[in-house]
Amino acid sequence: MPDELDSLAYEVLEGAKTDLLINLHFMSPIFSALKFLPIKNASLATDGTHIRYDSKEILKMFKVEPTSVARMLLHISLHNVFLHSFPKSDTHQMRWDLSCDIAVENIINELNLPASYSERSSRQESYVATIKEDIQVLTAESLYKYFEDRKISDYELEEIRKDFIVDDHSSWYLFETESRVRRQTKQLKEESSQNESRAAGALDSKDGTQTEEGPEKDAEFSHKSSRGMSTDDIVQKEAPENAKKAIRKRLADTINLDRSKEQWKNAAYEMGIQLDSYIQHWGTESSNLRMNLKNVTRKRQDYKEFLRKFASTGEELKVNDDEFDYVFYCYGLSLYKNLPLIEPLEYVEEHKIRDFVIAIDTSSSTKDGQVRKFIEKTYSILREQTSFSVHMNVLIIQCDAAITEMTKISSPEDIERYLENLEIKGLGGTDFRPVFRYVDEQIAKGELSDLKGLIYFTDGQGSFPKQAPDYDVAFIFADEQSLDTEVPSWAMKLVL
Repeated sequence: MPDELDSLAYEVLEGAKTDLLINLHFMSPIFSALKFLPIKNASLATDGTHIRYDSKEILKMFKVEPTSVARMLLHISLHNVFLHSFPKSDTHQMRWDLSCDIAVENIINELNLPASYSERSSRQESYVATIKEDIQVLTAESLYKYFEDRKISDYELEEIRKDFIVDDHSSWYLFETESRVRRQTKQLKEESSQNESRAAGALDSKDGTQTEEGPEKDAEFSHKSSRGMSTDDIVQKEAPENAKKAIRKRLADTINLDRSKEQWKNAAYEMGIQLDSYIQHWGTESSNLRMNLKNVTRKRQDYKEFLRKFASTGEELKVNDDEFDYVFYCYGLSLYKNLPLIEPLEYVEEHKIRDFVIAIDTSSSTKDGQVRKFIEKTYSILREQTSFSVHMNVLIIQCDAAITEMTKISSPEDIERYLENLEIKGLGGTDFRPVFRYVDEQIAKGELSDLKGLIYFTDGQGSFPKQAPDYDVAFIFADEQSLDTEVPSWAMKLVL
């Protein structure tokens, strides 16, 4: 009987996959990447390689609402392709679970496929409509921030999720914990091995002998695919159908998580390319799907490192530790008592930002809270002496359709005072050209003699200069909703 149930459930799942592929040709590689793994009494879940399920529950779902099986398959597949199963270590579990479920269910509702129809779609759309008043592009990250900002309680999160929940996400956090433990264990072993090598080297140097490290050093971690895998894991990998003992702790056929994440990221990239060829057919119905894919595949860059693009080389008056040889210094002291053979350099050549312009779009489409957070984020970098020159010359310009305020910053303390008295001025239309004209005037006057760049915090809806300026320009956007916003070819673009 169990084999018969498994066979029937498998046919139902394969049929659901076929129904989806009639319309979603671009998802064929995604569905093919997931294998069906029936385990009695197991909760519905995925490990990035399998969809684990109880055959009896699948058949029950199909009997109550035949399209629910296809919807479930699409729901779980989107979780994988959007990398939802790889939360950060400090993620609030209930908030992340709800955010991920809303993100994928909203996309399924937008696609509006007969094969994935659900009676609860109307309830979902009613609630999502209230969210869309504040955010247009619904990614798990933007939704997570939405719930975090509103400080919604765990009880409320649980109640809301009743209309969106499909699968069990608990394994996501087990994976993250196991992965973190493995990393920490590896780091401790490496540190221990290094300490032992140093100690052995110190002993050998005393008696004049030398040691040679064997090839077995760190052998346990020499191959990525074997990290953290016990003998039980390998047995499960060879025979996942016998993996009932893994139900409570982890899914069967556990693979290296880093590799799995990279595979799904590549799958998202490929899916995005194929989706573009169907864009005329889907139109705006696929907008959130495309934005979620872009959010997964876009290149991440640290804002601090991004600002370093605008740095210039200069000398700072301080000891240059990198070019100072302590061996000759100490040898001189021992040979000639208080006379070193070499003195440390008293200057160091570093890449730092001096002349710089920060423009802030204060039009009505830019929110006060976003502007303040952007300035605070920039301030946290400005105050680090390793990033900006001691003699900084930074202009902060507020502008909507015209320049409304200009503030000169000469030190991190000036930024602190600026934040304390910050008042957003403008809130009219948007025109980027006045800022560029003003900056050109300041360069002509010699006020910005070493200007390396300008960053413009905006929503992107405005008039750009027709000609490229003589300095680097970057347009900074607040969130993923601006991923599709186009900027001139001569400008850089960064989404915070």
